[in-house]
Amino acid sequence: MQHHRITLILGLVLLWAGGGAYAGGPDRQEDRGEDIWEDAPRPPQYPWWYRWLSDDATVERILKGIEKRDPAKAKELAELRKKDPERFKAELWTAGAQEIQEISRERYEAHRQRRQEEFLAWLKANYPRDAEDVARAKEKDPQLYVRVYERMWDQYGRIFEALSTNPELGAVLKEDFDLKRRRDDLLRRLRHERSDARRQEIGSELQEIVARRYDLIVRRKEIAYEQLQKKLEELQRQIKDSKDEIVRWQDSDLKRENVRRRLEALTERERGFRWD
Repeated sequence: MQHHRITLILGLVLLWAGGGAYAGGPDRQEDRGEDIWEDAPRPPQYPWWYRWLSDDATVERILKGIEKRDPAKAKELAELRKKDPERFKAELWTAGAQEIQEISRERYEAHRQRRQEEFLAWLKANYPRDAEDVARAKEKDPQLYVRVYERMWDQYGRIFEALSTNPELGAVLKEDFDLKRRRDDLLRRLRHERSDARRQEIGSELQEIVARRYDLIVRRKEIAYEQLQKKLEELQRQIKDSKDEIVRWQDSDLKRENVRRRLEALTERERGFRWD
């Protein structure tokens, strides 16, 4: 049971957070080093489910489930929700494990089905014969359908995913895939062709395909290079900002002013009236 729950939760991790910890949490204005006396703050590392339990509708559903099983616990959580929202979420995650597992299964299945429908629609639009194979398998045998679907995903999944995240890369991959199919077809014909004239025609078309595939492979590498270049430019920007900040804090006048203000803040804190 625990292993099954972990599997479902992992699906939601991929769905909402892309894996890893969710570092969003409540909105906050990050300190970009304006106060040199404080350590550079880092966003709080909230668990991936933090955002999920920030959704009122989801929380209400979990609470209703708990109320049916344990009314006293539901009442305790309702009171805690008013007093300490952060602790409430942590305790709700534990107390509502049964409801969370059910919601996890529903959401993961809905996401999987939606993605599958999108892929099949794309397959029908671009490779109708393969889409027909999938449809026939679905009508004939569920297990056969799974095998055929997985085979189609192995063939086309990378193209389909790339078209969503990087349309140009997806277009390059699709054209290259189609050219490889055409190349293989021409090679089969070439092996059985006896006419020299036809063999020459096939050879000319093969040459065009190989030349075009060369261009596509180079373009694919260019796209990868451009992505790395963007990451490098962002890193260089961060390096420049960090260097500028250091130079700013090294200014002697700014140092004197900051030291003076810090001393004032420290001494005023000691002299200040304390109500508690």
